[in-house]
Amino acid sequence: MADARNAARKSRKLRASRDLWKQRCAHKQQQIRQLRIIVRDLSRSRDHWKTRVKELAQQLQAVSEDHALIDLSGCIFFGGVMNHQAMPQTFLSLFSD
Repeated sequence: MADARNAARKSRKLRASRDLWKQRCAHKQQQIRQLRIIVRDLSRSRDHWKTRVKELAQQLQAVSEDHALIDLSGCIFFGGVMNHQAMPQTFLSLFSD
């Protein structure tokens, strides 16, 4: 009779241990899924911002090339070119050599 109780006790402990192990395993799998989702989202965000920075760098380069094409006799003012006649002499003296 003692052997039967001892076997039943061992059986309960083994089941409890197995159930706890399964529960921990399920929890870890859930964490892994969540981390994969986070990594996926961060990778997408990084790729998005990387392409955005490249686009802005290209735009900046294009604008600087456009400014280089404008002769030195003009000046950009609110998106338009102004000639020296429209500028006051004090402003021109800042840029003269």
